[in-house]
Amino acid sequence: MKAQRHPDEAARLAALHSYDILDSAAEAEFDEIVRVVSDICGMPMTLISLVETDRQWFKARVGIDADQTPFEMSVCAHGILQPDLLEIEDMTKDVRTIDNPLVQGDPRARFYAGAALTNDDGYPLGMLCVLDTKPRKLTQQQRDLLQLMAKLVMRQMELRKRVRIEQRAQLTLQEILDKANTLLERNDTLRKEIDHRVKNSLAQIAGFLRIQEKQYKDEPRIAQPLAEARNRVMTVVNVHDHLHRAAEDEMASVVQFLGNLSESVSQNRPPQLRAINVSGDAIKLPSDKVMAIGLAANEFISNAMKHAFPVGHDGLIEISFRNDGSDHVLRMADNGVGVPPDFDIKGAKGLGMRVMNSLAQQLLGTLTYESGPAGTSFTVRFPAKT
Repeated sequence: MKAQRHPDEAARLAALHSYDILDSAAEAEFDEIVRVVSDICGMPMTLISLVETDRQWFKARVGIDADQTPFEMSVCAHGILQPDLLEIEDMTKDVRTIDNPLVQGDPRARFYAGAALTNDDGYPLGMLCVLDTKPRKLTQQQRDLLQLMAKLVMRQMELRKRVRIEQRAQLTLQEILDKANTLLERNDTLRKEIDHRVKNSLAQIAGFLRIQEKQYKDEPRIAQPLAEARNRVMTVVNVHDHLHRAAEDEMASVVQFLGNLSESVSQNRPPQLRAINVSGDAIKLPSDKVMAIGLAANEFISNAMKHAFPVGHDGLIEISFRNDGSDHVLRMADNGVGVPPDFDIKGAKGLGMRVMNSLAQQLLGTLTYESGPAGTSFTVRFPAKT
């Protein structure tokens, strides 16, 4: 018996497609879930089934060779129509499954139980299900496990979605930086003609990221990486704007640029952050170095706003750029709660710290930090002449 469509099928399918998971390659995290469920429930067949318009597609599977079946053969399509759990003890006696080809032919399934894969908006995207070739009944413990593991599948899908959005944003940023670097290598006349167009393109990308950020405003795990990517793009926009107004030698004032950057970032600062102060020597540097310094400062400010100041904390960020003999020194400090005791500046896996380490290397310099009860400071020191 073919299942009816979900009452809000269009919205359900839109939610499913937003995960960009259909027809993706096998992933160990999902494969491990079906193996564990199959072992604990003692079932020869276990599936993570996602129900689409005309088919059900298996993200992970045990005991079944096919990676999809037509919608007409989908027992999971029945499962998404009822809350939480569907259990059919003998599929030859249930009107929904008695004529199903999976029952009448191979693998001659007799038992089915599935827990709905439901997103935060309440749309069932598919089922985590187990099947057997003989009639049976789950214990309450097995039912609880199946539902728990279905929630784990959804958490893994949400994490996968967030990571892919962040990767796309990072890829967009890298493409922008590559494009900017290419432009900076061209002759002066051509670059001045194109600079304005590049700035407009960057602003459009920042606007796109802003729209995406608003779309996911109720999902902080997704909105936050988009906001960070947008801030990085706007830093590059500010570099181009600053250079467009610079002198003919195209050297830019570092402190003036950092001041403009702090004003831009301050528009989105949390209420507990009182101010972002910028100070330093009157030093002008080439655009590529100004861009690296600006991006490093942007990463520090973004991380500080996100982690350094709990509610009720009177926050302050100090950014300075000075000459120290043969070196230039960029110091970025906050009066926040400090970094965790196990923080490793070289081994940090966060995108922000990876970017800061990369930028310090680009400047042929070093990145160090100090942290304690009075706050945290990061220092980039690089040669004044290279």
